[in-house]
Amino acid sequence: QMGCFCLTEPQSGSNASDLHTVAVRVPGGYHITGSKRWIGNGLKADCYCVWAKNTSIPGNPVMGFIVERIHQESHTIQTSKIEGKISLRMVQNANVEFKNAFCPDSNVMEDHVGFARSVGRVLEASRVSVGWIPVGVCLGALEKTLEYVSHREAFDAPLSSYQLVQEKLVRITATVFSMYLLIERVTQDFAAGKCDISAISMAKAHNSRMGREVVSTCREILGGNGIVLDYGVASKFCDMESIYTYEGTYDICCLVAGRSLTGFAAIKSPAGLRKKKDRNSIQSKL
Repeated sequence: QMGCFCLTEPQSGSNASDLHTVAVRVPGGYHITGSKRWIGNGLKADCYCVWAKNTSIPGNPVMGFIVERIHQESHTIQTSKIEGKISLRMVQNANVEFKNAFCPDSNVMEDHVGFARSVGRVLEASRVSVGWIPVGVCLGALEKTLEYVSHREAFDAPLSSYQLVQEKLVRITATVFSMYLLIERVTQDFAAGKCDISAISMAKAHNSRMGREVVSTCREILGGNGIVLDYGVASKFCDMESIYTYEGTYDICCLVAGRSLTGFAAIKSPAGLRKKKDRNSIQSKL
């Protein structure tokens, strides 16, 4: 069977905890209602791991619900492919709409209640693996670039014989290996229980930013051929653009790490905090 992870919602973006999908108690389980976006494998999945607010518990905590397509009526799960992607095309992403999709009690993740204790732990582990992705993309781009400059000639000499080209190759090679060493250390510390989300976020932010520079330089070395898919760099250039804002944007990852360094949380805008305070004040008066 094929499964998929349903967290992101159309209105939320980086604020993953701002979920509007709800789970309503019914005899024998829950009805799940809400919209999810950017769901990998969502078109053909047999099982949907849906993160939703449980309305039967005070405070409506986020919990995980395993929704199996085989148990649904046809109208309760609707999917549509997100068209027009220019990068990360190896995975088809979908919009998924749940309308009273049934989840039996046996498929509820009851041991993990609340965003931090449930999906938050998943995101912490997954962000480690995401920190490796820029390394792989950049190694692929570097390999294709080295292959290109060894065969391409300009002014009757191989591109690889020019000083400026060699400087760029050395620079991006050193950058890729610094990325590798950073995420390797963070992975080792995470496996040993020695690092938290701040170190993981820092590594992801650093690698996605430096990865952008690496693939941009590779594209630059290839000149016009750097934007042609046939040479193997253009696709990696586009992929790296997505990775920069993928599974935790560069900005959000920096702010998570910055919170640990300074003790100040700067993720939420003061304007948003004032709006929330005013809303709570109005509700208390009612």
